[in-house]
Amino acid sequence: MFKLFRDAFKITNEGIILAVPLVCFMWLITLYISYSKEVVDTIPEMILSGVTVLFMSSAFSAGWFYMVKKCVEFSKKDFILDEDKASESLNLIKSFTDGIGKFFLRYVEVSLIFAGIVLLTASVLYKISIPFIREIHFSLSQMGTVINSQQDIAAFLNSLPQEQLIVLFQLNLILMIVTSVFAFMQMLWMPEVIYSERDPFIALFLSIKKLFVRFWKSIGLFAYIVFLNFIISYFSTFAFLHPIVYMFLMIMYFYFIVYVVVLIFTYYDREFNKSDKIEDTEA
Repeated sequence: MFKLFRDAFKITNEGIILAVPLVCFMWLITLYISYSKEVVDTIPEMILSGVTVLFMSSAFSAGWFYMVKKCVEFSKKDFILDEDKASESLNLIKSFTDGIGKFFLRYVEVSLIFAGIVLLTASVLYKISIPFIREIHFSLSQMGTVINSQQDIAAFLNSLPQEQLIVLFQLNLILMIVTSVFAFMQMLWMPEVIYSERDPFIALFLSIKKLFVRFWKSIGLFAYIVFLNFIISYFSTFAFLHPIVYMFLMIMYFYFIVYVVVLIFTYYDREFNKSDKIEDTEA
């Protein structure tokens, strides 16, 4: 596994151009959502805005995940000249539009399925949370005022008796377990859609099956990603100390996203890409 982690860093550095579409998309989607908040007033406009975001996200996902696959393939090639390697690296950006043409409709379906799973999970979490929230005499309407700042959260926790703190800890633990299982079950979904080119719903079940085929490796990979996410989350608390610190942390955040996606695709490619193994055998 350590070789996988190290190789993923190498692939990310060689294919750092992957960050360009990601940064552009995040900027465009943030700009569009901010604009929509100002001008959208009616239900038809809200529906149109939601559909637009759906199509934008699907187009980006189709192009970018296909680009990641090409980046992993690029890392396997041997180049005699550095100029050839640089030229091939720049050609990765062209695969973005190829991916949109090839996978756009599939990722519209992925987005709809994902939204349905999120709503179902949120409903389950809501039903689980209600009995715990009642025990600590805390209404959901108060949540917005409590999470305004870290000081408000600290003051709220200090005001609770020990029995209610235990209940809150239990609730937090349950929510963390449910969301972790939710994230783990979908870890290989995106590469499964790209590599197998199957219907996204079928790809989801196949990806879950693959998680259990290499269960301990998959658990190790997921634990490593959770650990990295914890580190990034910790450092993000210092983001507003200074503009330079904020800029550095944003760069680190985008690098983290690219690295994690490359890591997952590299893991999938090495463990489950049968077509690649067949080609190696024939060679």
